[in-house]
Amino acid sequence: MRAETSVAPALSAVAPARRWARERLLEAGVEPARLEVLVLLVSELVTNAVAHADPPVTLRVDVDDVRTRVEVTDGAREEPVLRNPPPTALGGRGVMFIDRLSSSWGTASEDDGVAVKAVWFELRHDDVPADLARFSPPA
Repeated sequence: MRAETSVAPALSAVAPARRWARERLLEAGVEPARLEVLVLLVSELVTNAVAHADPPVTLRVDVDDVRTRVEVTDGAREEPVLRNPPPTALGGRGVMFIDRLSSSWGTASEDDGVAVKAVWFELRHDDVPADLARFSPPA
Protein backbone atom coordinates (compact mmCIF):
# COMPACT_ATOMS: atom_id res chain seq x y z
CA MET A 1 0.00 0.00 0.00
CA ARG A 2 1.30 3.42 -0.94
CA ALA A 3 -0.41 6.70 -0.19
CA GLU A 4 0.47 10.37 0.07
CA THR A 5 -1.16 13.59 1.17
CA SER A 6 -0.27 17.26 1.29
CA VAL A 7 0.25 18.79 4.72
CA ALA A 8 -0.46 22.45 5.43
CA PRO A 9 2.65 24.29 6.68
CA ALA A 10 1.20 24.91 10.15
CA LEU A 11 1.37 23.14 13.50
CA SER A 12 -2.42 22.77 13.38
CA ALA A 13 -1.88 20.32 10.47
CA VAL A 14 -0.05 17.77 12.64
CA ALA A 15 -3.15 16.15 14.18
CA PRO A 16 -4.95 15.73 10.82
CA ALA A 17 -1.76 14.27 9.30
CA ARG A 18 -1.46 11.85 12.22
CA ARG A 19 -5.13 10.77 11.77
CA TRP A 20 -4.62 10.34 8.01
CA ALA A 21 -1.55 8.17 8.61
CA ARG A 22 -3.34 6.08 11.25
CA GLU A 23 -6.21 5.42 8.82
CA ARG A 24 -3.86 4.40 5.99
CA LEU A 25 -1.85 2.14 8.32
CA LEU A 26 -5.01 0.47 9.64
CA GLU A 27 -6.19 -0.07 6.04
CA ALA A 28 -2.83 -1.74 5.34
CA GLY A 29 -3.33 -4.12 8.29
CA VAL A 30 -0.54 -2.83 10.51
CA GLU A 31 -0.62 -4.56 13.92
CA PRO A 32 -1.51 -2.50 17.05
CA ALA A 33 1.94 -2.36 18.69
CA ARG A 34 3.62 -1.31 15.44
CA LEU A 35 0.75 1.09 14.67
CA GLU A 36 1.27 3.09 17.87
CA VAL A 37 5.03 3.42 17.28
CA LEU A 38 4.45 4.47 13.66
CA VAL A 39 1.83 7.08 14.55
CA LEU A 40 4.15 8.58 17.19
CA LEU A 41 6.99 8.78 14.67
CA VAL A 42 4.72 10.23 11.96
CA SER A 43 3.72 12.94 14.41
CA GLU A 44 7.35 13.78 15.17
CA LEU A 45 8.35 13.82 11.50
CA VAL A 46 5.43 16.02 10.43
CA THR A 47 5.93 18.37 13.39
CA ASN A 48 9.57 18.90 12.43
CA ALA A 49 8.61 19.57 8.81
CA VAL A 50 5.93 22.14 9.52
CA ALA A 51 7.91 23.83 12.31
CA HIS A 52 11.31 24.02 10.64
CA ALA A 53 10.88 23.62 6.89
CA ASP A 54 9.45 25.34 3.84
CA PRO A 55 6.33 24.34 1.93
CA PRO A 56 5.22 22.34 0.14
CA VAL A 57 5.10 19.52 2.71
CA THR A 58 4.04 16.03 1.61
CA LEU A 59 3.55 12.94 3.77
CA ARG A 60 4.00 9.51 2.19
CA VAL A 61 3.32 6.09 3.68
CA ASP A 62 4.46 2.84 2.07
CA VAL A 63 3.65 -0.53 3.66
CA ASP A 64 4.91 -3.82 2.20
CA ASP A 65 5.48 -7.34 3.50
CA VAL A 66 8.76 -6.45 5.23
CA ARG A 67 8.51 -2.90 6.53
CA THR A 68 6.63 0.38 6.73
CA ARG A 69 8.36 3.45 5.32
CA VAL A 70 7.20 6.97 6.10
CA GLU A 71 8.63 9.99 4.30
CA VAL A 72 8.01 13.70 4.58
CA THR A 73 9.25 16.02 1.86
CA ASP A 74 9.52 19.78 2.08
CA GLY A 75 11.13 22.67 0.24
CA ALA A 76 14.03 23.30 2.64
CA ARG A 77 17.57 21.94 2.40
CA GLU A 78 18.34 22.12 6.13
CA GLU A 79 18.65 18.61 7.54
CA PRO A 80 17.26 17.53 10.90
CA VAL A 81 19.66 17.45 13.83
CA LEU A 82 19.83 14.54 16.25
CA ARG A 83 19.91 16.00 19.75
CA ASN A 84 20.02 14.53 23.24
CA PRO A 85 18.29 17.24 25.29
CA PRO A 86 18.29 17.24 29.08
CA PRO A 87 15.10 16.05 30.81
CA THR A 88 14.18 19.66 31.60
CA ALA A 89 14.18 20.76 27.94
CA LEU A 90 10.75 21.51 26.48
CA GLY A 91 11.58 20.23 23.00
CA GLY A 92 14.26 18.84 20.74
CA ARG A 93 13.33 15.16 21.07
CA GLY A 94 11.61 14.44 17.74
CA VAL A 95 14.62 13.22 15.79
CA MET A 96 15.86 11.37 18.89
CA PHE A 97 12.57 9.41 19.01
CA ILE A 98 12.86 8.60 15.31
CA ASP A 99 16.48 7.52 15.76
CA ARG A 100 15.75 5.28 18.74
CA LEU A 101 12.41 3.76 17.75
CA SER A 102 12.72 3.21 13.99
CA SER A 103 14.68 0.45 12.27
CA SER A 104 16.44 3.08 10.14
CA TRP A 105 16.06 6.69 9.08
CA GLY A 106 17.77 9.29 6.95
CA THR A 107 17.47 12.16 4.55
CA ALA A 108 17.66 12.56 0.80
CA SER A 109 17.71 15.57 -1.49
CA GLU A 110 16.09 15.87 -4.89
CA ASP A 111 16.37 18.65 -7.40
CA ASP A 112 14.14 18.38 -10.44
CA GLY A 113 13.64 22.10 -10.84
CA VAL A 114 12.56 22.52 -7.20
CA ALA A 115 14.76 21.90 -4.18
CA VAL A 116 13.18 19.14 -2.10
CA LYS A 117 14.40 17.43 1.03
CA ALA A 118 12.98 14.11 2.18
CA VAL A 119 13.26 12.86 5.74
CA TRP A 120 12.26 9.22 6.09
CA PHE A 121 12.15 6.37 8.55
CA GLU A 122 11.41 2.69 8.29
CA LEU A 123 10.09 0.23 10.83
CA ARG A 124 10.55 -3.43 9.96
CA HIS A 125 7.54 -5.55 10.79
CA ASP A 126 9.69 -7.73 13.04
CA ASP A 127 11.24 -4.73 14.82
CA VAL A 128 8.95 -3.30 17.51
CA PRO A 129 10.68 -2.41 20.77
CA ALA A 130 9.58 -5.00 23.36
CA ASP A 131 8.84 -2.40 26.01
CA LEU A 132 6.40 -0.66 23.62
CA ALA A 133 4.80 -3.85 22.33
CA ARG A 134 3.41 -4.66 25.77
CA PHE A 135 1.61 -1.29 25.85
CA SER A 136 -0.41 -1.85 22.71
CA PRO A 137 -4.07 -0.92 23.11
CA PRO A 138 -6.67 -3.68 23.32
CA ALA A 139 -8.26 -4.68 20.03
